[in-house]
Amino acid sequence: MTDRWDVYPHDPNVVGIRKGTDSDAYQSLLINGHIDVAQVEEGEAWISNPFEPILTEDKLIGRGAADMKAGLACALFAIQLLTEAGIRLPGDLIFQSVIGEEVGEAGTLECCERGYTADFAIVVDTSDLHIQGQGGVITGWVTIKSPTTHHDATRRNMIHAGGGLRGASAIEKMMKLIQGLQELEREWAITKLYPGLPPGSNTINPAVIEGGRHPAFIADECRLWITVHFYPNETHEAVVREIEEHLLAVAQGDVWLRDHPPQFTWGGRSMIEDRGEIFPALEVDPSHSGVRLLQEMHTGVTGESAIVDVSPTVTDGGWLGHFGIPTVIYGPGQLRHAHAVNEEVEIEQLLRFTKVMIHMIHQWCHTKKEKTG
Repeated sequence: MTDRWDVYPHDPNVVGIRKGTDSDAYQSLLINGHIDVAQVEEGEAWISNPFEPILTEDKLIGRGAADMKAGLACALFAIQLLTEAGIRLPGDLIFQSVIGEEVGEAGTLECCERGYTADFAIVVDTSDLHIQGQGGVITGWVTIKSPTTHHDATRRNMIHAGGGLRGASAIEKMMKLIQGLQELEREWAITKLYPGLPPGSNTINPAVIEGGRHPAFIADECRLWITVHFYPNETHEAVVREIEEHLLAVAQGDVWLRDHPPQFTWGGRSMIEDRGEIFPALEVDPSHSGVRLLQEMHTGVTGESAIVDVSPTVTDGGWLGHFGIPTVIYGPGQLRHAHAVNEEVEIEQLLRFTKVMIHMIHQWCHTKKEKTG
């Protein structure tokens, strides 16, 4: 059966569900990937139409080849080959083609909210056939707002002795908070570590600043858009609390900010719709039976030991993990090719990936559920 619904008008998720012959007794597998691609700008030096794939002796070239239409297509092809071979799986198999990963939209989140779950999930995003977890990302807005507005000519009264006007420029006060964020970022860099990621990967980027209304006004509002990267063993809720507590403490040290503290807005369901996003972190448990089986299948096909590490970027896998589904990222393509002009993926790697997925789907869905209790 299939389930298709518009997350946004004319922008659908599609989920295919193949019920197993003995779903209660055998493990279920969820395969997830995003159908959207990075944008193409006018004037980029593509060797051909970026949306018409080019096949060379050893490469597939086109927008989305590495990130991640090839992985999605190969996983679907693996399912097709098993079907054509007449193989019936005892465990359930769920295939998700979702929208919006490139702009933090709610494709995978809506699948989770719709109740789709499994005993193990593979996000077939760009990982160069490494088995990966990831850190998380959350964006947020920090806002300073003055309850009063003042003419530019009153600035002297605000900043000189005896001026008698208690007011402030929201832009200038935001500079104090930016400095506070830099101090917290440095504190994180020396106090937090995670195996497989370089020290200082947990960053706070002041990405966009907006403030003021007109040269004849003292700026009565300033908004700062920040992007926060955090480690796989952290939650976005805990990281948000750290930032808010720190900035509120900074505000307490300022005679104006303590009475006009910053306000915070975090995340969102779409960078386009809400100007915000959340990608929860994903920590991989190397002892999980699904991870061990995927390693075994990878080695059996490639003859090489599977590498288990941490992606330097983020995927929708964090949402699956956030909803309690043991999840890994495992797909073809290299990040250096993702989003690039003349994006490419090696054909040999696509063949290997497809073979691994055929074996993984077959073996996992023929594995009996682990007894609990």
